[in-house]
Amino acid sequence: MADITERVQARQKLEQLNQDLERRVEERTQALQNANDGLHHQIEERERVEQELVLAVDAAKEANRSKDKYLAAASHDLMQPLNAARLMISALQDAPLPTAQSRTVHQIHRALEGAEELLSDLLDISKLDQQAMRPDLVPTDLQALLEGLGEEFEAVAANASLEFRSRLIPLTVSTDPRMLTRIVRNLLSNAFRYTRTGGVVLSVRRYQGSLQIQICDTGVGIEESKLQEIFTEFHQLLPKGSGGRQGVGLGLAIVDRMVRILGYQISVSSRPGRGSRFVVTLPAESETQSVQDSPRSNHVFAFDSLADACVLVIDNDSAVLESMALLLSGWGCRVVAATSAEDAIELIAGGTVPQVVLADFHLDENRTGCEAVALLRKALGYAVPAAVITADQSDETRRLMREQKLPMLNKPVKPNRLRALLTSLLFPPV
Repeated sequence: MADITERVQARQKLEQLNQDLERRVEERTQALQNANDGLHHQIEERERVEQELVLAVDAAKEANRSKDKYLAAASHDLMQPLNAARLMISALQDAPLPTAQSRTVHQIHRALEGAEELLSDLLDISKLDQQAMRPDLVPTDLQALLEGLGEEFEAVAANASLEFRSRLIPLTVSTDPRMLTRIVRNLLSNAFRYTRTGGVVLSVRRYQGSLQIQICDTGVGIEESKLQEIFTEFHQLLPKGSGGRQGVGLGLAIVDRMVRILGYQISVSSRPGRGSRFVVTLPAESETQSVQDSPRSNHVFAFDSLADACVLVIDNDSAVLESMALLLSGWGCRVVAATSAEDAIELIAGGTVPQVVLADFHLDENRTGCEAVALLRKALGYAVPAAVITADQSDETRRLMREQKLPMLNKPVKPNRLRALLTSLLFPPV
């Protein structure tokens, strides 16, 4: 009897152990199932977040493209009427006018110049703020680039009765030519703006394994304690003798940002009442190969070289055509105007043989100045010298111009830049 009782108890314990084991297995299985469900949920959540991030990045890229298109369109729409007005006023400046009217025209010219600089600075600082401006490094003839700026500022120096000298050396550097041009142009503009007597010197030299572009002036100077403040946005120092506030204080801020984007350095030294020196330092590796020395360094801007030159101007804005014709005619050019490539081809068929073509980039029916130039060259049977004028300064447009090997002139057109461009197209350096 006792033996049967022990076997019953043993069986009951075994059954109890079996039930405990099954319960534990069920609990572990449920725990694993819960963990697996949690892992699947985490994976799904991560995939959802990643998909949302991809969509957000795509949306940001699309917004950036839309912004670039908007800036390009805004630039064109804002600059077009300003460009026509600027050309008209420049033509009036070259005309013989009574003293009172001449003074009024000069004041209008300065007002338009200020509006142009403000718009250009605001557009550039906007692109720099949003990191929409990236360097496009290409081998660049530094001497030719700086000589072009020198020609541009010769007229500025002459109007201000200041001396302007250049001390350049033949160099080819890897840089973004548009950014470097803007840097040096802003520094030269600043130098002439605050110089009343004496002059400005633009020079290039090798120094301690690097390349230096120096702009020195005999202007009003800056106090040493305020040298860094001049690179702050919308900040202007108004030293005694400067003539009061000029511009909006963005020129040197743009210089500072572009210098940093290119990986260069900028320094300034100054003495109040004696002048200032700005130095842009390029690393030694920027130099690629030296260009052969040429007589261009002794080039003198020829103000009578455009006489009787036939210039074909293509623009879909009648006000721009009229103002451009007025300005170029004042320089002695024979101007032929057309509103489209088709009109220009008809003029050529009628016997017009242009020596230079100036085409606006944005034409009617989504046509471009590049397409117009290509059609004209095909009609003429040779590559007539040509340039494109535009307010669109996007990287895409710059690449297109480089691929087409067409010089680009930004709106609003400055007469001294236009004249330098026409001279270089008509009389290219040998």
